[in-house]
Amino acid sequence: MCTTRMNIVFASDKGYVEHLAVAMYSLFENNQELPIDVYVINADIDQDTWRNLETIAERFGNNMFDVKISDQDLDGLITPHHLKRETYYRLFIPDKLHVPKVLYLDADIAVNGSISGLYNINVDNYYLAAANTPGFVGHKDLEMSEGSRYFNAGVLLINVERWRQEHLKERVIDVVRRKPWAIQFADQCGLNAVVDGRWKELHPKFNFQSFFFEEGIDAYSPFFPNSELTAAMQSPVILHYSGASKPWHFGYKHPYRSLYWKYLRKTPYNHWFSKDLTASKLMKWCVPQVVKRHVKKVFQQR
Repeated sequence: MCTTRMNIVFASDKGYVEHLAVAMYSLFENNQELPIDVYVINADIDQDTWRNLETIAERFGNNMFDVKISDQDLDGLITPHHLKRETYYRLFIPDKLHVPKVLYLDADIAVNGSISGLYNINVDNYYLAAANTPGFVGHKDLEMSEGSRYFNAGVLLINVERWRQEHLKERVIDVVRRKPWAIQFADQCGLNAVVDGRWKELHPKFNFQSFFFEEGIDAYSPFFPNSELTAAMQSPVILHYSGASKPWHFGYKHPYRSLYWKYLRKTPYNHWFSKDLTASKLMKWCVPQVVKRHVKKVFQQR
């Protein structure tokens, strides 16, 4: 039985809470032997909503801490693509938490196994540990070394003391404000610019990103040794539903989409259908299916 409490940090707003609930429930259910303290950095989660989250933690004997932040701290920071301002909250972890190390997790994830091996990785000589995201080509604009790898910031094992001592938050915010044309993925680009390769690479099973399923792993396997990507696809520990499309969107296609719904139905936010489901969307989906089955039947009868 592990006695050292793990420090897990999420960032969210009130509108994202049901997805956060899935991330939390899946984390707790798959790590019942681990004592966990969860910190949620947010600006607008009210007491009633917080109580819903607390019921999940209490069910597994874990602790939760409501960490408030002011949106004024984010003035002038851009949020490209589908990203929200909350993505910058993780930069404030050294200001808000007085612990040496934390595991930061995006709220659009589902945990599918033990995180003990991840959390116990030594990052004393690094800013962080993260998963590689091959294919990034904006090194010059971000003033990164040409050979530096680019990481996804959805799962970060953070050396909090080093971030604090070397003023990482301020340096990242400076990059984002100075070089908005270079910022494709908000603070993720800023973090990569400042860290510039001085991070420890995680096995991709600890942050298996959606684009690997969408684009296929053949093109990316050479970037990972010893068939790691294949192993990660078969047994992912953390599914990261990265990108604009999410498992709660109607028509979303992902091999592990059902994992999200499995855990959602165990939370106080249990519901059976995507909230963006409309009659028109349902018709657009159903009609082609009916036509396909009819055509198939016709050809089988010939």
